[in-house]
Amino acid sequence: MGEVKWTNEQLLAIKEKGENILVAAAAGSGKTAVLVERIINKIINEKIDIDKILVVTFTKSAASEMRARILDAIYENIEKNPEDMHLQKQITLLSKANICTIDSFCLDVVKNNFFEIGISPNLKIADNTEIEILKQETLEDLFEENYETGNEEFLELINTYTNYRGDENLQNLILEIYRFIQSMPFPEKWLEKKVEMFNLSDISFEKTTWGQILFSKVKEDLQDGILKLEEEIEKIKNEENINEIIDILSEDISQMKLAFEKDNWDDIYNGTHGIDFKPFTRSKKMSEDIKQEAKDKRDEVKKIVNKLKEKILVCRSEDAIKEIQDMYEILVKVKNLVLEFSNRFLQAKQDKNIMDFNDIEHYALNILYKYNGENYVSKKYQDKYEEILIDEYQDSNLVQEYILNAISRKNNIFMVGDVKQSIYKFRGARPELFLDKYEKYKEKDLKENDGLKIQLFKNFRSRKNVLDITNIIFNDIMSKELGDIDYTEEEYLNLGAEYPEGNKLEAELHIIDSKEEVYQKEDDDEEEDAEETERVEDIVLEAKFVANKIKELMDNETLICNKDKTYRKIMYKDIVVLLRSTKEIAPIYEQEISKLNLPVFCDMTARIS
Repeated sequence: MGEVKWTNEQLLAIKEKGENILVAAAAGSGKTAVLVERIINKIINEKIDIDKILVVTFTKSAASEMRARILDAIYENIEKNPEDMHLQKQITLLSKANICTIDSFCLDVVKNNFFEIGISPNLKIADNTEIEILKQETLEDLFEENYETGNEEFLELINTYTNYRGDENLQNLILEIYRFIQSMPFPEKWLEKKVEMFNLSDISFEKTTWGQILFSKVKEDLQDGILKLEEEIEKIKNEENINEIIDILSEDISQMKLAFEKDNWDDIYNGTHGIDFKPFTRSKKMSEDIKQEAKDKRDEVKKIVNKLKEKILVCRSEDAIKEIQDMYEILVKVKNLVLEFSNRFLQAKQDKNIMDFNDIEHYALNILYKYNGENYVSKKYQDKYEEILIDEYQDSNLVQEYILNAISRKNNIFMVGDVKQSIYKFRGARPELFLDKYEKYKEKDLKENDGLKIQLFKNFRSRKNVLDITNIIFNDIMSKELGDIDYTEEEYLNLGAEYPEGNKLEAELHIIDSKEEVYQKEDDDEEEDAEETERVEDIVLEAKFVANKIKELMDNETLICNKDKTYRKIMYKDIVVLLRSTKEIAPIYEQEISKLNLPVFCDMTARIS
């Protein structure tokens, strides 16, 4: 194997130590290779045994791959230094090294320290079916008991959340809250704290947590409307006979600016509700096209303002605060029922000597945080591990953050990830953990005491034309609001690989216009489901286009670059079609490709992870 040529940033990520390090590793930047090389560097140059390093991966398959790559690297170095006893020792130690998922590590903590929190040493991990059945039985028993005893708090919740069909709505609410709080380090305390946020005294609504968000949204939408109208005026100002339209648009802008400049809820409420869009001009002197265009833009802004009136600015501050205070009384009852269910469910699992994955993490957390001040269990792990390496850090949750911080020395955590690839918020992932360190940590020679940030933005996977179009699209659509980070030049994917001269192919982006209006629900504000079934007609159009594109590539005998950097003619097996989902869409693509007598294989089970 040839000697790897590491970039300066990669070498820094491989060798730097003595503080917490965050590596922002973009797609194709060789982060796994860097991780493996860092571990090998620890073994060979720093003489650290592999079982003194904790490597936390996101999946079991990633852990297996990491272990295999480390083993290959150790053997490769043994071939160079066959007399090195330290390297040979690592082969034996690798079998018991902690290269694992966070769940596996937590299970290890629990099994070795179960007596610290008074749980049975015989607890087994139950399968999902058994857990779900027990969860439902526990909830039904809890409801039945409350019905029988006539618990007043419970009956008030029944009246609030249920209908004549049954209490399913309330049951689902309890389960959803329970599931959500399990991603918090100390669920009961978190729930108590959040419910108390509704326990308000006299305060203006815009100063509350929710008021701040809504107040900012109102300001943002008003400013957006003002800018749209100002752009329209700038666009048409040099046209003839246009003064009447400009006067109307200017009056709209003035009204919206008066509302925008208000600094409390009631004033912005009154200002926005006071905006009056006068009838549009009917003058026949001006161009109909210009008038229609200006009217369309104005209608767009009117829709923005009307939505604010109908959906956000629905009441004054006093009424909003009163509703929150009323809600507090209900939420206290909901909280009590959730906590009672949580305690009963935990006891039911312990009675059966079983636990689920949430239990594993929380048991480990309770063990590591059992005592105030220094915890000797945490200290044991701190003494054991010279370094903690965390892969896919952008998908860590708060429970995992607490656990790994408890066993660290505060200067020996190495985190690798890319917030742009965070897709597990729905499972409790907290990409803001990554972003917080990304903002606080400093680059080499600029660092303070917070930690070191290393950026790996050279891409060794793709050609320049692919990277260029990716950067253009991401630059246009990705922001802190959409994607959690501003995609500026600092985030760009930069070319790292070298390719020989071949076909001068350009990356292509095709947008298919079906020339039909997109169906909208009656309620424009209702969110579309992320997995909404696409219209069959549109899928067929896309599939036809893809089939013809494949035929074009084959007919033109497009050249493909091999791994050894030589070129050959394209083959059918070089082409893959990636779909968001396969169940409904893949058969249509398969049919359209087959119509052109092209060989096609459809994998209905594969998923991109």
